[in-house]
Amino acid sequence: MSRSFVLVALLFAFCFAQAQVPVPFTSNTERFMVFHRGSFHEVEPRPPKSVFAMEGQVMYVDHDGHLKMYDPESDRMHLLDRDPGTDIRATRQRIVWHVHDTLKTERDGRAVPIMDRVQHYEVTDSLVVFIDSTLHQLGVLWKGRSHTLADVLPGSERPQWMQGSNTVAFFNKEARKVLYFHRGKVEVLCDSTDVGIVATGGDVIGYWDGNSKRFMAMYKGATLFLSDLRPLNAQAGEGMLAFVDGNGRLKCFQDGMVHTVSDEVPSAYWVKDRVLIYLDQGRFKLFRPEGSVLVEQYVPERWKVEGNMLVYLDINREVRGVRNGERVRFGSEPNVATFDLFGDHVVHRNMVGNTVIATPKRTWAY
Repeated sequence: MSRSFVLVALLFAFCFAQAQVPVPFTSNTERFMVFHRGSFHEVEPRPPKSVFAMEGQVMYVDHDGHLKMYDPESDRMHLLDRDPGTDIRATRQRIVWHVHDTLKTERDGRAVPIMDRVQHYEVTDSLVVFIDSTLHQLGVLWKGRSHTLADVLPGSERPQWMQGSNTVAFFNKEARKVLYFHRGKVEVLCDSTDVGIVATGGDVIGYWDGNSKRFMAMYKGATLFLSDLRPLNAQAGEGMLAFVDGNGRLKCFQDGMVHTVSDEVPSAYWVKDRVLIYLDQGRFKLFRPEGSVLVEQYVPERWKVEGNMLVYLDINREVRGVRNGERVRFGSEPNVATFDLFGDHVVHRNMVGNTVIATPKRTWAY
């Protein structure tokens, strides 16, 4: 094996490890704890008011209402804002909070103002879309820069937009155009459409082109044909788009290809991250290009998705999952009341009140 290959492999492994999501929980003695890389850390003697687990760090509002950041790698806590307000929004990669009319975020353990005069905003992994109440503009923050998307006339309705992890589609009512923002550029998506038939995700936008009468996808900058039938609905995830076409068939666009998932209208379906789940005559199924997986004959009481993994409570109230089409188990604890999912770690209380943290390979208890 060449030295360069080894270095690349080690770098990849390091980057993957760095992206781990710490596991926050409150112990049975009401202490705020964080589990990370096999170790338990006591962060606060009292439980927090709210918690936001992110890649490599945990943000939380403590018992006194202060917004703090805990870095488990350095075992250090940083005070970000003594009065952050109540409008705090976070993803695994980004946190933003709204104080009066100012948006703030965290950088290097400090609170940093990123935009003033903000009336309304939404946050996804790569983007912050906002309405500037003074300039009357719809804008987006991407990689530290502000881009104007559209003017908003005073007294007009709030602009309509849909936002994925790194895409934004917005509707120009006067021109009846749908435009989109992706990787720093604003382009026209189509000249005529219904804003209700637009779905935005990561690197993908599905939309009905009213002029050509075709359902299309904008995928990584390329325009692709999906169907000549107007869809009943559509949902988008990370590089994935699912829709029910005009004949009632559930289809999935993934990796540049369109797959027929079901010939009948599902009673429900969900696209989350890189997973498509749907109900087939009450059966809980997960789509895979090589063939759908029957997860259970029933809809689990609780289920969650992160990345390419589905985790759920089975009929015996044990925590099970499906990852890349393969079934996995998270320990063997029965009668689990509920659970939470952080990256590939599940956390729950066992029957004697201890906190259990499990991956498909190992279990810890506190």
